Amino acid sequence: MNGIGIIDSGGISVLEKLLKECVDFGENNEFIIMLTRSYHTDALVQRYQKYDMLSFRFLTFNNYIHRLYYENFTFQRLVAQYGIDLVYNFTATTQIFLRCPQLVKMHNLIYYSKKLDTLYRKNSRRILWLRQIFLKRIVFRFMLNKSKYIEIQSKHVKDHISDYINIDNKHIFVKSDVDVDDVSMREPRQYDFTKKLKFLYVVGPHFDYTHKNFLDFTNGMVELTKSSIDFEIDITLTKEQLRGSELWNSLLNSRTNFHGYINDPKKIKALFCDNTILISTSVIETLGLHVLEAIKNGVVTITPNENYAKEVYGIQRYTYDLLDTNSLSKTVFDIISDQDTVSDAISAQQNYVRENEMSKFDNIIDIFSEVLNAQRQDAGI
Repeated sequence: MNGIGIIDSGGISVLEKLLKECVDFGENNEFIIMLTRSYHTDALVQRYQKYDMLSFRFLTFNNYIHRLYYENFTFQRLVAQYGIDLVYNFTATTQIFLRCPQLVKMHNLIYYSKKLDTLYRKNSRRILWLRQIFLKRIVFRFMLNKSKYIEIQSKHVKDHISDYINIDNKHIFVKSDVDVDDVSMREPRQYDFTKKLKFLYVVGPHFDYTHKNFLDFTNGMVELTKSSIDFEIDITLTKEQLRGSELWNSLLNSRTNFHGYINDPKKIKALFCDNTILISTSVIETLGLHVLEAIKNGVVTITPNENYAKEVYGIQRYTYDLLDTNSLSKTVFDIISDQDTVSDAISAQQNYVRENEMSKFDNIIDIFSEVLNAQRQDAGI
């Protein structure tokens, strides 16, 4: 399992779910997990190193060339040494010289989004687009073209990658990375819009990337300060991270609780409290775990009026138009004016998410078996 480079909150959450699935469903199998060392991966390994079926290795690389060399040549020795049956590339890379089956997990669509390309051009960020998107797209698209077995988190991902590569001969598996049992779904939170509102924005240190579209949130909040709405902001960044950023307005400091990165489940759950509205402004997402967690925890969410959000979060949702400050503030006012329908809207989203996720593969071991079976069939075995 190649998890090299996974260090942020979303990736760590999905990686932990993967390890749970290996423990719960992977009896009589052995897994070697390759990781980049960080505070969060260290904590994750401490929780799972007690399982004999899991073996962890931390790797350090000087640069991308070093990493590519390791993945494409050192991996060959590992496959031979341990008799590896399958390489699972958790970070969407591919080892083009390996002869054993590989499964590639797609959980980053920024290299396969025409909408995002257009946004870079409109903002006159062509040089930034070349560096952040185009050059990496060349590499990842090449590797994806070489990949026969691809795992995605949602059906819309298939449509996006088909804009850039031919997927006719690909085996594509749609897998759930979300727990949707009854225990994980909370009752809708209580809302009284005569009291103070809490606007929650969940993002990592890469908040300034174009696809996060952070300025929409800032502008929307500034617009609401001109109204009579009493509100405060909870954000998963520190004041130091935002100080001096062109994407933040210091006028919001007095209304903002700067939490920084949170990995304590109790503290995360506490953010999804009464009178909270989570806002997501992403141009593109494969899943958007922060939105799904809010829905599961019974919180109102506002998401962009984009097809990916319709696919992942359902038709019955509160939306706003990207890059339109007035649209975001208008949606907030619409929610406030329709307080009686809020609870039903949350429940409808929860039902959609539950049904949508249950229609996917629910564990990675089943996909591993499908890949190996398909490989045997293709080989005529």
